[in-house]
Amino acid sequence: MHPFGVLSLLPALAAIVLAFRYRNVVLALTLAAWLAATMVEGWNPIAGAIHLVDPLILDAVADRDHMKVTLFSLFVGATVGILSKGGGTRALVEFVIRFARTRRSGMVASWLAGLTIFFDDYANCLIIGSSMQPLSDRLKISREKLAYIVDSTAAPIASLALVSTWVGYEVGLVGDGLVAAGQTMDPYAFFVEGVPYRFYSLFTIAFVGLIAFTGRDFGPMVQAEQAAARAEPDPDQATEQDLPASRLWLAVLPIASLIGVAAWDLWAQGTAASEPGAALFEILGNADGYDAMLRASVASVCLAIVIAVGQRALGAKEAFDAAVGGMSALFDALIVLFLAWALGAGMGELDAAGYLVSVLEGSLSAALLPTLVFLVAALTAFATGTSFGTMGILMPMVVPLTFAVAPDSMPIAFAAVGAVLSGACWGDHCSPISDTTVLSSLGTGCDHVAHVRTQLPYAFATGIISVVAGTLPVGLGLPWPVCLLLGLTACVLTVRFLGRDPLAA
Repeated sequence: MHPFGVLSLLPALAAIVLAFRYRNVVLALTLAAWLAATMVEGWNPIAGAIHLVDPLILDAVADRDHMKVTLFSLFVGATVGILSKGGGTRALVEFVIRFARTRRSGMVASWLAGLTIFFDDYANCLIIGSSMQPLSDRLKISREKLAYIVDSTAAPIASLALVSTWVGYEVGLVGDGLVAAGQTMDPYAFFVEGVPYRFYSLFTIAFVGLIAFTGRDFGPMVQAEQAAARAEPDPDQATEQDLPASRLWLAVLPIASLIGVAAWDLWAQGTAASEPGAALFEILGNADGYDAMLRASVASVCLAIVIAVGQRALGAKEAFDAAVGGMSALFDALIVLFLAWALGAGMGELDAAGYLVSVLEGSLSAALLPTLVFLVAALTAFATGTSFGTMGILMPMVVPLTFAVAPDSMPIAFAAVGAVLSGACWGDHCSPISDTTVLSSLGTGCDHVAHVRTQLPYAFATGIISVVAGTLPVGLGLPWPVCLLLGLTACVLTVRFLGRDPLAA
């Protein structure tokens, strides 16, 4: 007999309802975790408050792997801060846009620039938006179009990148879910192998590229582009001071070290612990992803400081201040992470996953699981405006449920976990209260309501394609390469037959 029965699901439900109601994920997670602790303590609210702090939050922060994720995120944030303050990220963007001379090349350059700033979605929105805005205005690309390109590139590429401010958070949640499900596989290896199943993120990046390459639009974006084409250029628009060409290395080398050190360390650890001739997934599975991520972030921030000071882009004190500023920008995200860990631990004490599994194990179709998870994640992110909060609420439940419903199907596991992450991106893109949606409007100088209105048709189209060509077919057993091919084909056909050249007579 389950000790709490259906009531064990109450904290998770409370987190979703409170996040919907108050649009504040920190408040929602705090109250939900406190409710779980109160239930554990025999419904005593005072004892529940104490239990929330110790052991739930205290253990979440003190856990060694959790602390590695925290430090990784902070060090990447510090690197981003140094690169931004020292002009490295702007130099990288300027390098990409040097070849933009027409509307089409300007849109493609904006898309490519968005792909280069893959390590942080906030930095992507603000840096690409502000850097590309003067060029877009000069080429008569609407700010609505630029905001769409920036917004729909930033979160998807950050969520897919193997090293970013997202990956530590994602791997941490997946790791706890795997432990709750009784799985021993390395969470970073699971994360890497699951990348091809992030259908919405992959299709959105492709869709943005197609819109840029073809110059075709549909929905309210057509009118926005036509209005921009009729607008007179602003002769008084300020231009930023040119950066020395060497400043590009301030971006390239720290980013390359972040990727290179992580990849090398994973390979070195995995090969040392694997039999000769082991497959790549076995090598990754035998490595400690947390260690690799942490070492890579340390190397990256140290190299960023050395280059910034060596190039005299920043003084030693300025570099330190920029690093601290970059770290502080992650404060809210880390609070959400700690609370998500605490809620997950509280749900574990209630054995909510065990109850859910016992109820649904024989009735829930494994084939429909990725699609249902994708839709629930999208709805939660739309209502709350946060991808991170959505992941924190859903991941502790989805991972154990997935392995119970489809214990022998790794594709279903990858697809369901990927559906949490990509569904959160979809809801985030559709939500007017999303942080990245707001930042994209701010960075590009676009009216926020206009940005949301013009982006919605594109986000809906890509979301539908992700279900029809991605989560449903993979749930029915279709291999992921076939799903990606179907989805990319659907993206091409959608742009071709729904879109039109807004400047055609």
